[in-house]
Amino acid sequence: MRLRSTERSEDAAIPFPLIDGEGAANGEAAHAMPVDPLIVALGNPDDLLAIQARDIQSTLAALRLPDGGAPSSIAVLTVGAVDEAAILTANIAVSAALSGIRTLLVDMGQSGFIQHRLLGNAPEPASAEEDDDLFGFIRPTAIRKLSLLAAPLPEMRAQDHAAPLADRLSDMSTHFDMCLVDASHVEDLALAAASAQVAILAVSRDATTTAHLKSTINKLAMLGTPLMGTVMFV
Repeated sequence: MRLRSTERSEDAAIPFPLIDGEGAANGEAAHAMPVDPLIVALGNPDDLLAIQARDIQSTLAALRLPDGGAPSSIAVLTVGAVDEAAILTANIAVSAALSGIRTLLVDMGQSGFIQHRLLGNAPEPASAEEDDDLFGFIRPTAIRKLSLLAAPLPEMRAQDHAAPLADRLSDMSTHFDMCLVDASHVEDLALAAASAQVAILAVSRDATTTAHLKSTINKLAMLGTPLMGTVMFV
């Protein structure tokens, strides 16, 4: 799957109504939400990135593991395309939600919670004492059927007993049809790989070296994280 790079629109915000926890529009509380123009899947569906995001979303929705089941979570990792991967992840999540798929987008703190900033939400990461109940920190967005979770920062957690994020997200598969984890800014590959059950890898034609790509793929295999596909930015 090949994608072109995108450029920021001159628009500063797109108005959308607030939604309640069930994803229904709440007209009484409607006001402008600062959804970033880079979310072209919402504001410009004919944009090449929006079209590619829909194609990738359809592919991810059809993914099946060897046992026939769908993966409980999918991480977007990257080699040399950090910002592009984060923007792509947001557009895939929005595309999925607009298609009627109950979607959870997990935002890792290493990016400064970029997904929350793109979607106009304030992050509320769990504290060290509270992060056992991640479900309680899921928040709705201005987009129907799309929810956000600010993942706990590693330093906020007791590392000696903390379960991998992928294991904890598996409990949410009954509430969501797709769970995407934006691990684009996570430099520790082991931590990024442990954030989801499977992964896709975003690479740049100009910035990703063959050696680095091969090394990352080999490390993912050693970590036991299935790599389901690669997206290239050209």
